[in-house]
Amino acid sequence: MKKLLIIISLCIFVAGPLHAGKRDPIGVLFQVKGKVEYTKNGRKWKKVRRNKFLFAGYQIRTGPNGSGKITIKSTGKNFEINPNSIIVVSKKKLNAKKGTISATEASDKLMSGLMKRFTKSQSYTTVRRSHKKKRIKIDAVRKMTLSNDHPYIVWENINKGYNYELMVGNNKYNIPASNDKIVRYKVEPFTGEQIFKITVLKNGKKVVALKKYKSKGEKKDHTVEWLQNDEDKFQEKVNSIQETYGENSFMLGTYFEEKGMWVASMDQYKQYLQENPDEIEMTPYLFRVYKKLKLNKIYKKELEKYKAALLE
Repeated sequence: MKKLLIIISLCIFVAGPLHAGKRDPIGVLFQVKGKVEYTKNGRKWKKVRRNKFLFAGYQIRTGPNGSGKITIKSTGKNFEINPNSIIVVSKKKLNAKKGTISATEASDKLMSGLMKRFTKSQSYTTVRRSHKKKRIKIDAVRKMTLSNDHPYIVWENINKGYNYELMVGNNKYNIPASNDKIVRYKVEPFTGEQIFKITVLKNGKKVVALKKYKSKGEKKDHTVEWLQNDEDKFQEKVNSIQETYGENSFMLGTYFEEKGMWVASMDQYKQYLQENPDEIEMTPYLFRVYKKLKLNKIYKKELEKYKAALLE
């Protein structure tokens, strides 16, 4: 009985902190000026240097010259925190514990839509265990958009003993073996939507090839599309996001997701999280992209690191 109680206690201890990773942000703090700090637990305060995603229970504190703006995910409404204020973030609203917070113009459709993509983080922090026998196979994203700035196709490297042949439409690319965990290859611009195929080779002989995927009972080819017709409009929205939330913003990665630019999104999220390690709660959205790109080994390895970090 005593052993059972110890096990239950350990399970509660482990499950408690990990639950913190199973939340979605309430809003985002941005365009901070002067002295602005935040706390997760009401005790330890940290300076806000750029943007800060806010979760229920957080508090924001401004100094005599401090201010900032907050976008609320559920409504798209914007608020401005005035100097000498302490704001408490709850699940449904912002409360002024000290000082004042005032409503401003609501976010536009683009920004409001991007905020609403931050949902279901818990579904990216659970891995289903597979008992299937391990065999050599290749998998890749089902659909993806590329552009002049983001022309890469990626997939997991089986190991250093294999090289690859990538076909994009009628263009063939020979990719040498490497030690890299991810194969990342730049393709030349093309028009329209193209089928892409990957063949795994060893000593010049075919080992396995990328198979069609099933969707609604049908087998379909993996495809890529080049961003062309609406590139100017796309860049305008990128500029708008950067002007509002900063050049290296998590929100930009979310916009890349919305456009199906999964590699661009992955790169943006990774850079942001590396530069802002205290934003660890946002890591599950990077996992969402790993799953889309079928980078399963990387996903599982980084998920374990994420869970361990939450326990520290």
